Amino acid sequence: MSLDHEFYLISKTTGIKDFWMYRERNSSVIDSIVIHDDLIQYIMDSLEWIPSKNPSLQGTPSGRGINYHGETLFDNHSSETLISIFSSWKSLIKNAPDKFELTGKFVYGEADNQEGDYKKSVFNRDEVITKFEKMILMSEALAKGEFYLYHCGI
Repeated sequence: MSLDHEFYLISKTTGIKDFWMYRERNSSVIDSIVIHDDLIQYIMDSLEWIPSKNPSLQGTPSGRGINYHGETLFDNHSSETLISIFSSWKSLIKNAPDKFELTGKFVYGEADNQEGDYKKSVFNRDEVITKFEKMILMSEALAKGEFYLYHCGI
């Protein structure tokens, strides 16, 4: 099973209550992208700087970052930071070889006598750049104030 984070560009007129349950057949989805959890975890610290809202909580309170296991709502106040962060990562990844490896979390050995090691994830540079470019385009749409970017965590 693949652990993915889904991002949906939707109109602000879309009802966000329970959107996550009907997202795959929702006609109000304008665009979407899926980013693997290993990549999200690698850039997670920088994602914590993005102004966001939690549609799962009463009143959809403001906060920062993504709701890793749940839903996150980004609006026009999020757009500038989203664009900046994904543009920066895109510029950095452009320097990577065609296939590159990122170091993830520390994973302990399965038995008490086994040492652990850091998880390694292999990515295709061009695929990552394409995903980040799409995130930038969807984030640029947010600046107009007519859209939300709706995140569904793992």
